[in-house]
Amino acid sequence: MTDEMSAVLAGLTPTVVPVAGADPELIAIGERYWAMAGFHPELFTPVWCEKAADIDTLGWGGPLYATAAGGVRAVVDHMCPQCQQQLSLTSRTALADLARGETPVCVECTESLVAAVQTLNDPKRKAKRDAARARAAEQQALDAALATWQSAQHELIEERYRLTFSETVPTASVREMVAALALLRYAPSTTPISQIGAWLDPLHPAQTETVQLLGALVRGRLIRIHPTTPVTAIEWKSSFQDALAAAGGDLESVELSPQPTSNFFPLDSRFYAPFATSAGTGAQHLDAALSERLTPEHLTAGQHDDLLSLAQELIAEEALRYFTSRLEDLNLPTVTDNHVERLREAAYKVARHRPLAEIYNLAWRSTRSAAESAQKNPRAPRANMSTHAVNQFETHALHAVTDPAWPIKAFGEVTGCGPSAMARTLFYTVLDMHPLETSLTDIEQALPEPAPEPPTPAGEATPQPPTGKESEDEELSLLVRWLHAYPESWDPDTVLKALEDLAQSAAGMEYDVEQRVVRRAVAHLQQLKACLSPVLDERQVALAVLAATELLQHPVTGSDRSAKNQPVGSVVRRHLSQAIFGTEDDPAEE
Repeated sequence: MTDEMSAVLAGLTPTVVPVAGADPELIAIGERYWAMAGFHPELFTPVWCEKAADIDTLGWGGPLYATAAGGVRAVVDHMCPQCQQQLSLTSRTALADLARGETPVCVECTESLVAAVQTLNDPKRKAKRDAARARAAEQQALDAALATWQSAQHELIEERYRLTFSETVPTASVREMVAALALLRYAPSTTPISQIGAWLDPLHPAQTETVQLLGALVRGRLIRIHPTTPVTAIEWKSSFQDALAAAGGDLESVELSPQPTSNFFPLDSRFYAPFATSAGTGAQHLDAALSERLTPEHLTAGQHDDLLSLAQELIAEEALRYFTSRLEDLNLPTVTDNHVERLREAAYKVARHRPLAEIYNLAWRSTRSAAESAQKNPRAPRANMSTHAVNQFETHALHAVTDPAWPIKAFGEVTGCGPSAMARTLFYTVLDMHPLETSLTDIEQALPEPAPEPPTPAGEATPQPPTGKESEDEELSLLVRWLHAYPESWDPDTVLKALEDLAQSAAGMEYDVEQRVVRRAVAHLQQLKACLSPVLDERQVALAVLAATELLQHPVTGSDRSAKNQPVGSVVRRHLSQAIFGTEDDPAEE
């Protein structure tokens, strides 16, 4: 670059002059806009300190050159061709034109730019901008407080569910052991186990059962919640919005101390096996222990029964899952609530006699018939077609049960509806049988002789059922302990069904007043059952119902009038005990 050219370009370097009375923000934007690093040595074009896209207009709006003109004037040693005043550049483009030998007009002679600057300085526009800034500042403070709240939640989760490990694997039912083993075998990763609800092949065919099983595994200490579990997977006593409302909307007065409850959302949580020395070795340790315990030769007679019950459950639930999938594929609505129980009864009944591959055929036939009926009767409510499918399945299931010789073509594995992780674990790993081709009869014939019951550890007394000679408090305590110690010896469903019978019979009370007392007591226990069923298994719910009878103290007189003013809870408990032990007079005789 020659000295002459350098002198020419030096005369083109603008001098930035603030506009009198302009907002300081506009002045700062203008100075950044016109900050030059010089001219290109070969192209002789302006080189700017910042790109225009990198300059924040701070909410002023409008083109950047107009915002800059609202704060400063960039003047050069040239004259405006219109007003013959010193030239003030309208934009960076105007300076580039000037460097090429063109002569642009000044800011004051550019009407559109003057109008844009006037709009920029409009008081109403300024008020809106100030209000928007206030809202942005308030939202920023709110986001900062929420981030602090969430950080406190993370710290509480990390502290509450910090990693702990043990060498002893606790005992569990066959159903829980199969669920835990399936969790380990089919999880994408065991460090930690996460996103269980997103598995293509679910843990259990029914998602509601998956939720309950995960809760049972945590309560049974086979798995623990991992400290990296998202805060949204834990139930909290109050949310940030609740804390903010309690503080009257004042962020400075919000108590940033979230408190978790004991509840969590299993499908969103993360888990690990709390054994050995780490999450990875813990999964291996638990896998080896469960595989050993689930070996058919090591299972007792009661565990054989539990295994058969689980096999029936999985076959039936897989069939129901396929039935629901077929309705969805055929654009038919789901089965209405009042027909679900019929469908389930039919599925569980046929699962006792036929393999899953044949039940798939029955489900396919039933749903196909419903789809054909929908085409023939387009004006009929589509919910009726789903009911028709249930009716057909119920009929086919009864035929399959009552006529063992009826040939049913076996289906293969259904694409998109493959066996669940628990079904694969039970049949492939534990039984070494095909989940689609195996019936309960096949399993019964293949099971070896049951292992003897494990001896009671030295120094540990074997729980005994109540004899009837204990006090009422001792009798209830012994009853609950004995039922808990021997879960295979009783069916929790008998307790829940006995409650329904009591609601009808009112325990045979003679007078209407006492009948209402009994029915009200039973209603309380049924409400307790409804509250606990989503989070506890059936046995635990039944034990809780039995224990809660102690709280029902309203006096009643028995139907034989031999026992006056006895608590209604004792009457209810006596009937529940009789249902459990199958006795009419003295449950201790069992």
